[in-house]
Amino acid sequence: MTPNGPWAQAWQLAAQQAAAHQHTFLQASAIHLAGGVGDLNLAAGRATGLVTAHQDEPARAQLDLVPFTADEQATLAAALAAGPHRELLLAGHLPAALTDSDHTGGINIAPDPGHFTWDCSCGQAPCRHTAALAHAVTDRLDADSALLLLLRGLGEHRLTQLLHDHAPGARPKRQHQYAALVPAHQAFQARPAALPTPAASEPLQEPNAVTFADAPLPAPPEPAPALAQLRHLAALAADEARYLLAGRGTPDSDPVSDAVRIAAALPAAGKVPDLAHHLGLEPDELRLLLAAHVAGGAAGVRAARTDFPADPALLERAQRAIAPLRPASRAPLSAEGNRITDTLVGVQVRVDPDGNWHPFTAADGDWRLAGPAAQDAAGAYRDALASRRIRTKVLSQDRGRHA
Repeated sequence: MTPNGPWAQAWQLAAQQAAAHQHTFLQASAIHLAGGVGDLNLAAGRATGLVTAHQDEPARAQLDLVPFTADEQATLAAALAAGPHRELLLAGHLPAALTDSDHTGGINIAPDPGHFTWDCSCGQAPCRHTAALAHAVTDRLDADSALLLLLRGLGEHRLTQLLHDHAPGARPKRQHQYAALVPAHQAFQARPAALPTPAASEPLQEPNAVTFADAPLPAPPEPAPALAQLRHLAALAADEARYLLAGRGTPDSDPVSDAVRIAAALPAAGKVPDLAHHLGLEPDELRLLLAAHVAGGAAGVRAARTDFPADPALLERAQRAIAPLRPASRAPLSAEGNRITDTLVGVQVRVDPDGNWHPFTAADGDWRLAGPAAQDAAGAYRDALASRRIRTKVLSQDRGRHA
């Protein structure tokens, strides 16, 4: 079967040239057409599948593809962000015009035969199992050509981030502003000093002394924070001091997470744009992080911000656990980085470095944390589905009231 799209054609040609035996590659098409490739999973730089050839035992086939380097990603993103196809890329399409490297900063998106590495549990890769897997990937690319970017290590989340960062007139990220600042806990650990010891005759605190939290203080002048906010900030500072003095580090040393933790407890909705500006975030991005803190605390904020390549075997096990819970299976699950997405119902689960899974639901073109973490992917998927149903019901009721 000949693929229709130019990206699928380019993939199949490169894969066929990379295979050791051309005759085996052509024969493997029959295995694929007979439905012999199952459990197909595409992740950053990798495709895996369970291949059953005729009456043989199933074999786990794997195909690794050389990803774009960091420099290639930056060059490609700059060219795509400045070109006429940026909006199509953000919408999840890979235009055929980008097969011309003049539009991609000289970077070839389609792989070369030398980019392929094969592996199979049969021990004979490249083999008919890996060839059948390559044919199955061809079909997936014919249906969704943008998956080729994922196979080159540039998934949807990373691509969107790069296109926004390189867009003409984009405000540069401000992470560099922290280079000149030293968090208090690091300064304390780098230059420890003995705590002042009061004289024996000097009590640590006068009897019946009034602390800051209880003191009757005048309202601060505008635009300073309100007195209640100052009291809360003082309490947070006292908590952090206790952590430091007890030798337990700090509740959260990341500047963004720490700012979100503090802002989430304050009536700071009107100050979101200003806070976002100082953190180098977009206001909508900060609002999502604030909502993540409400739903899942500091762990929820980290899950909303963190994207890392999880173990493919872990993602495969999670997909198998989720599969029986899906309300429909017309579209396959997608795995990227540490995330598994069910686009059909608009839910996503993310695993964190501690092995906990966080439920997310689609919201206004982004992903919103739907609740606290679960110990397994299936539990997080159930939580995400339940949150999605509740949100859909609420929106339907709102539309009914305003109809």
